[in-house]
Amino acid sequence: MLSAGTLRKWCLAAAVLVAAVLSVTASLRASVSDSSHPQPDTTVHDSSVSTDTLAAAGVTETEPIYPMSPERYRKLVSYSRLNNIWRFISFFVSVGVLSLILFTGFSARLRNWAAVARKSFLRLWLYFALFSVAAYVLSFPFDIYRNFMVEHAYGFSNQTFWQWWADDLKGLAVTVVIGVVPVALLYWVIRRFRRWWAVFAIGAVPFLILLMVIAPVFIAPLFNKFEPLKDPHLREEILDLARKAGIEDSDVFQVDASRQSNKLNAYVTGLFGTKRIVLYDTLIENFTTGEILFVMGHEIGHYVMHHVWWGVLFAAVFIALGLWLVNRLIHVVIARFHRRFGFDHLADIASLPLIMLFLTVFGFLFNPVANGVSRYFEHRADIYGMEISGVDGETAATAFDKLSVFNLADPDPNPIIEFWFYDHPALKKRMAFVRNYRPARSDDSRD
Repeated sequence: MLSAGTLRKWCLAAAVLVAAVLSVTASLRASVSDSSHPQPDTTVHDSSVSTDTLAAAGVTETEPIYPMSPERYRKLVSYSRLNNIWRFISFFVSVGVLSLILFTGFSARLRNWAAVARKSFLRLWLYFALFSVAAYVLSFPFDIYRNFMVEHAYGFSNQTFWQWWADDLKGLAVTVVIGVVPVALLYWVIRRFRRWWAVFAIGAVPFLILLMVIAPVFIAPLFNKFEPLKDPHLREEILDLARKAGIEDSDVFQVDASRQSNKLNAYVTGLFGTKRIVLYDTLIENFTTGEILFVMGHEIGHYVMHHVWWGVLFAAVFIALGLWLVNRLIHVVIARFHRRFGFDHLADIASLPLIMLFLTVFGFLFNPVANGVSRYFEHRADIYGMEISGVDGETAATAFDKLSVFNLADPDPNPIIEFWFYDHPALKKRMAFVRNYRPARSDDSRD
């Protein structure tokens, strides 16, 4: 159970920082995530997939979504198959876009165009903006297919093309404004420190914390309307749950996620004075009170067990390790291809896509480690949710089953796919666990 886009708990909060440094095409908009889709996809059209899957998805649903009908199950299988293939294709598209910008010398050309700015920071910002737009344009056809056409075909998206594109452009603008900060820090430390990779990893931590503080208040509302939870009884139940967990002075919001998608979600976000509990309007409409309380107990568990702070630590370690590897390997590549790249040293801002390329590969290879840690945290949060909410195992299992059915999330993926890409345990495993779980305390039932 995840929050909106990259602005949620530790694993995606870490991804926000990495994306700001490494991927100018990353959107900070409030997109919908479910437990089977750890990363957004921006990839090419594969005709062997699209013809079958879109045809399978084009059948109009005439029955209620839950319980799942045979027709809905066929959609789930089709959607899961597409997503599994897309995970691999998206990686190669990212590599392809970055390689194209690099080996054509286009990155160096963008740097030269940015030289019209007199101040060094403005030159860097202009380069970053131009690079962001270039990468966005190259990725745009793939973005349209995966994130607009496919989501419409499977009955998720509620936006017209122009509404979807407006959000997409807004996300690009936010990336350009915010992403320049860590990029500027990156090149500043490269020019001044021998162990720049370690200095940057340390310096990135305050930025990540600040981003988590301001995102719920200043970024997320750019894409959705947040308002106090309208159901007073449900609001009090959730606040009681939060107080039981030791979280005081929390705000409970509902968000009009249905403006973009029919998927379900809920999350706890923010730090310090901006912490808030958020429920998608789609979740409120389709979950019972007990199911919602279990979901919120799970999300509160992440907060109480300090998974956000663990995530900051792991993000810093990943960034340091990734950039250390970059420093060890990148100079040989620059020496070999400097004529084609149009730059001959790492401190040149035109090297940004090369750094991104290295870290894209490292990140893909590092997936099993990061996702393994995340799955452990998710399991601990499931236990906490059962303990604090006091719901029975069947209620919790039904919540997971609804997530699978409504979000077309494969409850029983191939073990290799789960190992490499899933940042949550497979839903089938989670359902089996909560059905058999017995709370450790006898006083955990809800008041």
